[in-house]
Amino acid sequence: MPEPPIAKKKARRHTPQVMALTGVGMGLTLLTEVLIASRLGARGLTDALILALSMPRLLANVGREATKFSLLTVFVRVDERQGEQALRDLAQRVLNLFLLIGLMLTLAAVVWAGPLMRLLGPGLDPDSLREAQHLLRFCAPVAIFALGSAVLEVTLNCRHRFTITATRNTVAPLVVVLIILATWPLEHVARWIAGGLSLGYGCFFVLLLMRARKEMGLRLDLRRWPDRRAMRELRGTIAYPLLGFGVRQGSRMAERSIASLAGPGGVTAYYLAYHLLGAVQNLVGVSIALTGQPRLTRHDLAGDQQRFGRLLGRRVLYSLAVSLPIAAGVTLLHRPIIDLLYGHGRFDAEAVAATSGVLMILGPAIIFYCMIPVLSSALYARKRFGAVLYNMTLAGATNILLAWVMFRWWGLTGVALAALAASCVAVINLALLLRAGPARAASTLAGSAIEPQP
Repeated sequence: MPEPPIAKKKARRHTPQVMALTGVGMGLTLLTEVLIASRLGARGLTDALILALSMPRLLANVGREATKFSLLTVFVRVDERQGEQALRDLAQRVLNLFLLIGLMLTLAAVVWAGPLMRLLGPGLDPDSLREAQHLLRFCAPVAIFALGSAVLEVTLNCRHRFTITATRNTVAPLVVVLIILATWPLEHVARWIAGGLSLGYGCFFVLLLMRARKEMGLRLDLRRWPDRRAMRELRGTIAYPLLGFGVRQGSRMAERSIASLAGPGGVTAYYLAYHLLGAVQNLVGVSIALTGQPRLTRHDLAGDQQRFGRLLGRRVLYSLAVSLPIAAGVTLLHRPIIDLLYGHGRFDAEAVAATSGVLMILGPAIIFYCMIPVLSSALYARKRFGAVLYNMTLAGATNILLAWVMFRWWGLTGVALAALAASCVAVINLALLLRAGPARAASTLAGSAIEPQP
């Protein structure tokens, strides 16, 4: 079936809009990092704050990324085959399930904050470790709002409401920035930052819920829970991506744990450099992949692999055209970039040198990091979730192993080299998996999920 011209026009319009909103959000997030570095510097307390925030952010990223493409595929299929009422019913059931999971994870983080922070920060001094436990408890509610927002984002994206979901990158950091500025002279500003993150995610959840109710009549209904059929469908759809993103985000946590062994400020230096890489990936790679995902899924449903391949090819070229100059600029201007962004207040010259050294190594990785979500979206569209899990596991394992070995030789630079090597491995493996084609999808690591029943 030929694709309606209006769908193409909407897709072309949505991509720059999503990238623009994501860019604003990335700017606000970057501003929070700049303010934290200026206010706290590169020391044990800053490392404690970053590690504490990493745990709820890990849960938020895993939940959001695992559902963004995999659950979107299921929701699009349900919407196409059964209509809006069936989509709304499924979304309500899944939303309740995710909110319950988020509540359980929040309680676990509050109760076991001590063991968790000892595991994440083996190089922290005793005072920083104790403060990290308090900070984790303040930001633990992020899990509830983030997982609930993930379902609402997917539901709205299914109806091409990309712009409202892209404000996720804006709402939470804006709240944190305002709280940092308001509490700047206070002694326990780090605790205010941690609590502000929970408040920001809560505001975004309420915003999405209001929009979903207005657009689709979706609301919280605690009487509706996934039935056996829905659980079977979700298990086949989300299990692989959840495991895959868990491994990938776990490798990020492992990197920061290894960086803590470099001494006070090690986590801060590595995190600030890597955060710039992640910002570009979200701005370019994820935006391009997200706006093309519904069309790829519909092409696959129609069996039109020619259009599928052409669309994917254009998305890949788009990613390269944007990411190549950015990667070159970051690699060449690594020191001025870090000095301009973070070289203020308590962030001294030694911290600038350490952070810029890491950024120089991570610069070329921007190309691969932007390519990964674009290529992965094609596997999601074909419901090859096992292949996605395989790729993430391979990249994550490679990253952790190389980071541990290279840290012993080159310190933080070795950890950055490991991230670069792992991203290259991921792109090569994704290209090989896509060459298998749709006919071999079911045989790739038993990766095909259960097809939704009409």
